[in-house]
Amino acid sequence: MVSAKREAGTRVFAEPPVRLLLTAVALIGAVGIAFEIVLVRILSIAQWHHFAYMIISLALLGFAVAGTVLGIARAKIRGREAFWFRAAALALPLGLVASYELSHRIPFETLQLATQPKQGPMLLALYAALAVPFAIVSGCIALAFLLRPTSVARVYSANLLGSGLGAAGVVAALFVVPTSAVPLVLAAMSLAAFLLVSFDRPRWIAAGVAVGMALAATSGLEPSPIRISEYKGLSYAMRLPGARIVAERESPHSRLTAVRSPLLRETPGQVAGYSFRQAGPLPEQVGLYFDAGSVSPAHRFDGSFAPFRFLDHVTSALVYQLTEEPYVLVIGAGGGTEVLAGLAHGARHVTAVELDPGVRELMLGPLAAFTGDLYRRPDVELVLAEGRGFLQSRRQALFDVIQISLIDSFVASAAGVHALSESHLYTTEAVALYLRHLEPDGVLSITRWLKSPPRDAIKLFATVVAGCRAAGLEEPGEHIAFIRSWNTGTIVVSRSPLSETRLAAIRGFSDRRGFDRAYHPGLTEDEVNRYTVLERPVYYRSALRLLSADPESFLREYPFYVRPATDDRPHFFRFFRWRSLPAILGAGRDWVNYVEWGYLVLVATLAQAVIAALALVLLPLWITTRRAAMSGPRIRLTGYFGGLGLAFMFLEIGFIQKLMLFLNRPVYAVSVVLAAFLVFSGLGSLLAGRTRRDRIRLIRLAVLAIAVISMAYLVALPPLFAQAAGWPDAAKVGMSLLLLAPLAVPMGIPFPCGLQAVAERAERLVPWAWGINGAASVVGAGGATLVAVHAGFGVVVVVALAFYGGSVLAFRALASV
Repeated sequence: MVSAKREAGTRVFAEPPVRLLLTAVALIGAVGIAFEIVLVRILSIAQWHHFAYMIISLALLGFAVAGTVLGIARAKIRGREAFWFRAAALALPLGLVASYELSHRIPFETLQLATQPKQGPMLLALYAALAVPFAIVSGCIALAFLLRPTSVARVYSANLLGSGLGAAGVVAALFVVPTSAVPLVLAAMSLAAFLLVSFDRPRWIAAGVAVGMALAATSGLEPSPIRISEYKGLSYAMRLPGARIVAERESPHSRLTAVRSPLLRETPGQVAGYSFRQAGPLPEQVGLYFDAGSVSPAHRFDGSFAPFRFLDHVTSALVYQLTEEPYVLVIGAGGGTEVLAGLAHGARHVTAVELDPGVRELMLGPLAAFTGDLYRRPDVELVLAEGRGFLQSRRQALFDVIQISLIDSFVASAAGVHALSESHLYTTEAVALYLRHLEPDGVLSITRWLKSPPRDAIKLFATVVAGCRAAGLEEPGEHIAFIRSWNTGTIVVSRSPLSETRLAAIRGFSDRRGFDRAYHPGLTEDEVNRYTVLERPVYYRSALRLLSADPESFLREYPFYVRPATDDRPHFFRFFRWRSLPAILGAGRDWVNYVEWGYLVLVATLAQAVIAALALVLLPLWITTRRAAMSGPRIRLTGYFGGLGLAFMFLEIGFIQKLMLFLNRPVYAVSVVLAAFLVFSGLGSLLAGRTRRDRIRLIRLAVLAIAVISMAYLVALPPLFAQAAGWPDAAKVGMSLLLLAPLAVPMGIPFPCGLQAVAERAERLVPWAWGINGAASVVGAGGATLVAVHAGFGVVVVVALAFYGGSVLAFRALASV
C-alpha cells in the first residue's frame, strides 16, 4: 500500500522534460506580456489611457507577490515543485477569463475618485482582479527556476523569448481579433502550455480536458463587452435620441465607433456670428469616436459647400483669410471637417493625413455615400501616416497652408486626461519642420481648446516662438498672430513677416466674428479682451513676455508649466507645477479645474507602487529573514535585483520614446522595442548560461557594453533617423531591430548570472530575488515616466546606466550569499 502511494506520488510530482518545460515557460511568458498589452487597450477604451497605466502598473505587482508567496512557502513546496507548476499552469486559463469578466462587473469610475468614497474600494477590487493572472504567470516562472536550479539562464531565456514574441504577436492579433476576445485566445495558449508538461499524466490531462471544455463553452458565448465609463464621449452620444452605432473598426491603434443620431452635432469650437435662422441648420453628422472618447464628425456632403458656411465662423478659419486658392495639408484629418473647410474656402488641393487606419476604412467604405466620397475627390489626397513622418518622407513638398486643428476632444482636454501623452505634433522641432515645408508666403495654423485658467494656448505660443527661432525666423513676433473665442484659440505663423494687408484681414475677420485678438504685430492692450472678457488680458501679456528679451523670467514665474515642449520632453499637455499646489488647493471645490489628472495619477501610481512593494515584498522578506545570519543576503539581493529591475525598465522606456518619432506610430514603437529587448535579452541570457566562472567579469563587460552603446545611441540616433525618415515602414522596423539587438543582448546577462549565483548558494532565496526584481520593475515604470516628464528621456537613459553601475557593485557582495 505504501509502495503504491509512493509510486503515485512519484507520478504526480515527476518533473517534466526540460525542453517541454522551457516551451511551456515561453508560452506562459508570451501570455503574460500579451495580457498586459491587451489590458492597456481594454482599459484605454473603458476609462482613459493614463488610468490604464495606473491599474496595469499596480496589477503587475502580482509578479512580485508571487515571488514573496513562494519564498515564504519554500519549505512546504520543496519536492513538490512539479505539482505546483502544473497546478498554476492549469489555473492560468481560468484566471485569465475570470479576471477579464470580473473587471467589467466592478462599477469603477475614475472621474468619481475625488468625490465618491466608494470608488476607493472599487479601485482596490479592480487591482486585485487584474493582478491574479500576473501572479499566476510569475508563480509559474519562479517554480520553473526552482525545478531547474542548474538551468536558471535557460529558463530565464525561454521566458524572455516567449515574452518578446508575445509582445509582437498580440499587436498583430489585434488587427484581426476583437479586443474583448483576446483574453480567451490567451487562455487557450496557457492551456496548451499546461498540456505540454502533462501529456503523460492521465489525471492532469483529465483536468486539462475539463478546463478546455469550460473554455470551449465560454467561447460559444459572446465575451462581456468592454464597460465604457459614463463620462466618455461615446457614452454621452449613445444617450441622444435615436442614437445607434452604424459601423465599428478595431486595431491596435484604437477602437473607432461611428455613431449616428438626428441630434448629434459637433463643431470645431464656438460658431460665432452665424445666423442659423438665415443659413439653416448644420449638416447631419456621424460621430467618429476614438476609444470611446475623442470625437471627429463626418458630415453629410452632396458636393455643395453652402451648408458648410459655418466653417467660416470658427477661429480655425483665420488662415483662409490670409491665403487664396491654397494647397493645404491637414494633419489629423479624421472625419474631414478641416478638409471641407479648406475646400469651402477655395483650396485648390487638400492633402489629408490621418494616422488611424480605421478612419480610412470607414470613410472609403460604410460612410462613403454619406460623406459624398469626400476622400476620393480629385482635389483631395488621403494619406495614412503620422503628420511629421509624412513631411519627413516628402522632403521637397511645400504647402500654402498647414493646418492642425482640435485633434483631441474638448472633454478630455478640459479634464487634463492627456497630461502624460507624448505628442510630437506640438514640439519646438515639429513647428520648425512645419515652417520649412511652407511656401515663402505660406501659413501654419494650429487650433487648440482653451483651458481655464489659461495654460494650453500659452504653452503653444511659447513652443511656436521657439520653433520659429529654430527655423531661422529671427523676429518671431513679426510672423505670429493669435486669436481666441470662449473655447478655442488659433495661432497662425506666416513664413514671411505679416504684411499690413494680412494684419488688416486678421483685424477684420476677428471683429466681424466677435473673436478676441490676443496677439499680432502692432496690437495694443486697449484692443484686446473685448468679446469674451477675462479678468486680465492674460494671453496678450503672456505673449509679449514670451517675445521679450527675457522670456525665462515669465516661464519661471507663471503658475503653470508652460515651457516649450521638445522632442526629448514631448509632454505638451503637462502643466502641473508642485510649487503652485498650495494655491490650487486654496481654490476650494474648484481645485479640480487647475490640475492635470494624468500627472496626478502618475504620482499616485508611483506612490502606490512603492508602498505595495514595501508591504508585499520587502516587509515579508525582512520578517521571514530577520535572523542576523540572513541580514546581509537580503540587503544584497535587494540592491542587485532591485537595481536591475529599475535599470531594465528605465532603459526600455527611454528607447521606446526614441523610436516613437522614427516609427511614427506609437503602437509600432512599443511592440518593436518590447519584442527586441525581450527576445535579444533572452539570447543574451543563454550566453550567460554558458559561463560557469568569473561571472563578475561577464557582468562588468555586459554593463560596459550597455553604457557605451546607450550613450552612443543618444548622440547618433537622431541624425540617423532623420536620414532614414522617408524609408518604408517595414525597412524602419528592420533597422530598429538591428539597432536594438547589440544593446539588448548584454541587457540579458546580469539577471541570470545573479540568479544562478543565488540558486547555487542559497536556493531558498530564488523566489525573493524574482519578487524583488518584479517589484522594482513596477516602480521603475512609474519612476521612468516621472523622470521623463521633468527631465527628458535622455536623462532617463542616463539614470538607467547609473542603476546598472550600482548593480555591478552589489554583485561581488552577492557572491557571499
